[in-house]
Amino acid sequence: MSIHPTLRLSDLAGLDLQCSCGRRHQVPIRHIVTGEGALERLPEVVASFSGKRALLIGDSHTWPLAGEKAQELLTSTGIQVTPYIFSRRDHYLTDEYAIGELLVALPQQTDLIVTVGSGTMNDVTRTVAVRCGLPWIIIGTAPSMDGYASSTSAIIINDEKRSVPLGSPYGIVMDTDLLVTAPDEMLSAGIGDVLGKYVTLADWRLAAREGREHYCETIAGLIEAACGRCLAGYEHVLARDSAAIEDMAGTLVMAGVAISMFGTSRPCAGSEHQLAHVWEVAAIQRGGQSPLHGNFVGLGTVASILLYQAAAENFGFTDLQQALPEAKMISEILTRAGGWASKERLGIDRALFESSFTHAARTNPRYTILTYLEERGCLEIYAKQVTALLYDV
Repeated sequence: MSIHPTLRLSDLAGLDLQCSCGRRHQVPIRHIVTGEGALERLPEVVASFSGKRALLIGDSHTWPLAGEKAQELLTSTGIQVTPYIFSRRDHYLTDEYAIGELLVALPQQTDLIVTVGSGTMNDVTRTVAVRCGLPWIIIGTAPSMDGYASSTSAIIINDEKRSVPLGSPYGIVMDTDLLVTAPDEMLSAGIGDVLGKYVTLADWRLAAREGREHYCETIAGLIEAACGRCLAGYEHVLARDSAAIEDMAGTLVMAGVAISMFGTSRPCAGSEHQLAHVWEVAAIQRGGQSPLHGNFVGLGTVASILLYQAAAENFGFTDLQQALPEAKMISEILTRAGGWASKERLGIDRALFESSFTHAARTNPRYTILTYLEERGCLEIYAKQVTALLYDV
């Protein structure tokens, strides 16, 4: 079987491909259901669990959207459902406390976890489900991040963010009728996460060129084609057009599928994510409500593109830089999306921004343009240049 960039997302469920890149790619996800009214198809996703016991979880924001309906649909298939709504009403993180809360709530006799939510709910569920050897299904409520289909989770332990290899969900249900109701901040985060893939691909190609990483053109082509569609249609996303939001959600799920296919987050996280992680940890340490991951990635995308622009000619990777969108265009899109990814809104001052380049390069082992310039002893010089471009205006 070959993969065409226009392949339907649902066709990737259960994929087993011996790829021309020399590796075998597998997608252990059994069901990927998207589109208007997708929630109504939940019974077919859980058909093999009839007569089993499921923990159905949500929080104060997501439960009212689809919790009761999901419980009704699960019960109609003969599944015994134990509902659990996370107790905290304020913003919470994928940390020891949220993971511990779900572990305590998990009945000893559980065969399946079904979650209604997006980023944090998804990562908390994945962590607990994998550690307990349970399958899980995610009912997505916002097109805000690429973790739905991923096999990894970003977990905060002792105020440090780590990407932890775990596993993929049994099923994903993305109902456009739910996604179009997502808050503006979450739509902006989804756009930021999608746009960041352009930098990811440039970093991946740079790493392959330097002999540091295995590269798969098949996976890269899937991501690039999906991102191109979203870039062309972002205005329709902002207008909450159902088809455009479904397409963006599909791109985010596709990115997670790519992680499952490749085995690591290499196809979907590069220097833009490395920078975002530094800023996220700083926000956590400040306390209070932390901005969404995808909005940090949005600013990281602008910063990384400017870094490529500053360094490309001197180091012979102008082709990589020219394949990237213009930083000005990305900034304008993020501004039109509500300005959630601005350095001011994210609380990133000049000193933090400038130091984040070297900190990310030295604490994250992934090979990116940050690593490339750090190894050549000039990252700090270029960090100053990029910082000046964004702060001296």
